[in-house]
Amino acid sequence: MRSTFHNPLPRLRRYYQEILSLLGNTPRLIQLVWSAAPVWLILNIGLTLISALIPVAQLYVGKLVIDQVVLSLANGTVGFTPELSLLVIAGFGLLLLREVLTQLSGYVNRILSDQFLLHANVQLLQQAMRLDLAHYESSEFHDVLNRAQQSGSNYPLRVVELLSRLLGSMTRLLGLLTLLLRFNPGVMALLLVSVLPTFWVGIRYSRRRFWMNRRQTPSRRLADYFYKVLTDPQYVKEVRLFNLGQHMVNQYRTIRQEFIQESRRLAGQQSLAQLSIERLGGIGFYGAYGLVLWQTIGGLVTLGDLTLYTGAFQQAQALIESILLSLATLYEYNLYVSQYFELLDISPQVRSPQSPQPFPKPMGQGLSFQGVSFTYPGSEQPTLKVINLTVAPGDCFALVGVNGSVKSTFLKLLTRLYDIEQGQIVIDGGPLQQFALGDLRSQIGILFQDLARYALDVQDNIGFGNLPQRQDMDLVTQAAKGAGATDVIDQLDDGYQTILGKMFSGGVDLSGGQWQKIGLARAFMSDAQILILDEPTAAVDAIAEHDLFQRFRQLTQGKMTFLVSHRFSTVRMADRIVVLEQGKITEVGTHAELMAHPGRYAEMFDLQAESYLGNTGH
Repeated sequence: MRSTFHNPLPRLRRYYQEILSLLGNTPRLIQLVWSAAPVWLILNIGLTLISALIPVAQLYVGKLVIDQVVLSLANGTVGFTPELSLLVIAGFGLLLLREVLTQLSGYVNRILSDQFLLHANVQLLQQAMRLDLAHYESSEFHDVLNRAQQSGSNYPLRVVELLSRLLGSMTRLLGLLTLLLRFNPGVMALLLVSVLPTFWVGIRYSRRRFWMNRRQTPSRRLADYFYKVLTDPQYVKEVRLFNLGQHMVNQYRTIRQEFIQESRRLAGQQSLAQLSIERLGGIGFYGAYGLVLWQTIGGLVTLGDLTLYTGAFQQAQALIESILLSLATLYEYNLYVSQYFELLDISPQVRSPQSPQPFPKPMGQGLSFQGVSFTYPGSEQPTLKVINLTVAPGDCFALVGVNGSVKSTFLKLLTRLYDIEQGQIVIDGGPLQQFALGDLRSQIGILFQDLARYALDVQDNIGFGNLPQRQDMDLVTQAAKGAGATDVIDQLDDGYQTILGKMFSGGVDLSGGQWQKIGLARAFMSDAQILILDEPTAAVDAIAEHDLFQRFRQLTQGKMTFLVSHRFSTVRMADRIVVLEQGKITEVGTHAELMAHPGRYAEMFDLQAESYLGNTGH
């Protein structure tokens, strides 16, 4: 007959190793707390240790009081003896000390928590800032980021608070052990065995709850997205006009209700499991209680000892159960904290060199793409194929082509948002990788079509183009004047101190063309040698485009400029036009040269001109 016996040791060994590996986050977390607030951490530990010993001292004083009362009754003494009075005073003093320490601990713990939460969030933000653009273009990374944001704002703090309570409980239990070991060491073993099943149930369901939440991450992000769409001003008009609101509310509710039902089932299973094993705790306590009663009746211990040991049994059992449940909770919290460290452990691929070379100021030879090819991660087809191009300082190059990612990829490589995999990009003979990222990017000014619209004042929106000089109002004003933004700013009640956008009180929203002028002023703030204009006139009308066209000439004077645009009226301002098609450079020349030799550029130009002039045959 085939045996159905299964050896439980491998499973127990696996659980033990997993617990140790996950609790291994605790030292790292403590180090993180120490770096956030070392003084407050020491104060917290000290107050916790002292507070934990007071209940033990109160138990012992209570025993001495009862023994003193029994002795007084046996001797026929009437009234308070000096010894009894001192014990009562000592008990009252311990009570006052406990209340004072409780308030002090609450104060210290609040400050420690606030300091640590700030530090942990700053660590997360700094890591998010370090990571590559490629990470943000990956759905898997957004799952990691979402889990880290959920865990990083709560669970590290919970671990710190739990460790503080655990330290106090263990200190208090150690004090109780010194009392109970005088009675019978076997009692502690009985109490421990009676609560171990509760511990294992906690471990088991902590693990199941964690993996349930982790599995729900993509769905949770989708629910959060519906929430964002329903509350973000960017979507308000379409949501109202297309009657999308109730549909999205229903989608949000459905996802969240599924979460609630799954959580409810798991909580119900855990409650039933704990209910079935909690009887063991009662057996353990009353077994120990019966033993001390038997010894008291037999005259082996005093009435004060009976009170002492009974109270110690109750407290010890509760503490052991609390400690084991805290360890189970700590196991669960460490699972979540591991998600916070999962984000912190991601290493960026695009990094500054250990010994960077200074960026040439001014550039002498210029920029050169030498056999550059690039394929996006996860893509099978290369986006750029063997690009060769040389740009001299002060040249203005326009990048044109059919819709696609080729032109934007070209600029992402120039700014080292990605690193190339074949060939090299050099500036004055040196590859881009030899420059510090901050130094390189400080020499590249950018004006995007979808420029960032900061919900801050006008001064910041312009001054961010040159952060060290953003407080220089003369420079900010000069940049606004150069961009033609002064007519917009002069109409604002608070001028340069006006908050833009409707996110904050008193904010003023601008039209697309007005925002474009603010963005252009930001570009004028920069003293970068390389300028990138990515669809800079897409949001403006023909009159404003003509005005911006004149200002571009002023802005690009003496700078190496890359101009991306689908409007050929803007492209014509370039010294050279580069036509990109299917990842390759197919044409290079001036507007006149490219029109003289019909190709893709001439074809696109004629199509756009025809759309303006119309078909004269109709």
